[in-house]
Amino acid sequence: MKSKIGIIAIVGLLMAVVFVSGCTNQNNNQTNTSNTTNTSNTSTVKAFDVKATQTGPSTAKKGTSITINGSVTNHGSSAVADVKASGQDFIRNLGALNPGQTQTFTYQVYIPTDKEVQADFGDNATVSNPLYIGGFAVTCTDSNGSIRTLNSNHLNINLS
Repeated sequence: MKSKIGIIAIVGLLMAVVFVSGCTNQNNNQTNTSNTTNTSNTSTVKAFDVKATQTGPSTAKKGTSITINGSVTNHGSSAVADVKASGQDFIRNLGALNPGQTQTFTYQVYIPTDKEVQADFGDNATVSNPLYIGGFAVTCTDSNGSIRTLNSNHLNINLS
């Protein structure tokens, strides 16, 4: 299995977005090679290449809810089925994704106040700043019937 990670910094309402490409099975790659006397051209077509990302605000206030946007994109050359995204408080059945297709969804995260955290964990407890929001998990079935899993990026949101 091979994974690729790239980072894009987005200014404004969105934080840095980390694109995670996981579950690329080298056995599913098809390589076509063409050789001539002076040149050699090689191209690779990935049968399975699914990416999951999440974005949210760059800043938020304690005691409020924020919206997190999730997406799952099929960059591969074959459809995937039974796509499910799940996090601590949600499960989204996204169905099938054809090559080039993206499914999006949103979910809410409540940011507690220090007083709320102290009521549960003691007088010295505080909400971490930046707030860490872990990624969501994705499962799907590839064109060979194998169940694949991958994770989206995490977010750090600065609290004001």
